[in-house]
Amino acid sequence: MNSLDIIKIPGFISDEECAILVEAFENTALTNSANGFWDNMIVYPAKITDRDILALMINASTRTREVIMDRYKPKAIFSDSIMLCRWDVGKQLTPHIDNQDSHEYSTPWRTYSSLVYLNQGFEGGEIFFPRLNEVLKPTTGMLVIFSSGPEHEHGVKVVTAGQRYTMPSWYTTDESHKNELAMPLG
Repeated sequence: MNSLDIIKIPGFISDEECAILVEAFENTALTNSANGFWDNMIVYPAKITDRDILALMINASTRTREVIMDRYKPKAIFSDSIMLCRWDVGKQLTPHIDNQDSHEYSTPWRTYSSLVYLNQGFEGGEIFFPRLNEVLKPTTGMLVIFSSGPEHEHGVKVVTAGQRYTMPSWYTTDESHKNELAMPLG
């Protein structure tokens, strides 16, 4: 598999697990990020007190790392971060590169990016890769993985109806940036 390949695995997590994670988002106090765009859109694991929800998120992250190891063959891979995210009507994201080092919130150490789509009850919200001329319509439980570099510049089309829920996570080959909250529970 080469670095331009996008991994797509339908049904990576079950519809029931997706519904549990959507409910967890709605039942958790929302956090504000350092960037106003993300206000009320993100729940970080540190805000989730239910260990079963955390275990579900960490299990998905662990399984995602296994797919990355199997398909892309890095020597080692570590979880950088994982979160739950809700996109309301009108939200969109212009094309960007996840490991770009060009602004205050840069994350140049990221090697791989992933999304688990938690629902389908929305319109718009497709992820698109302008350099590859590819648009993906999410399905509930689908996992999408791609490298975090310029080859996978991506964005999110505007959500025109409903709410789009995802569980994004990022991975790094740089152990100094691993996030213990995204690692298996001890």
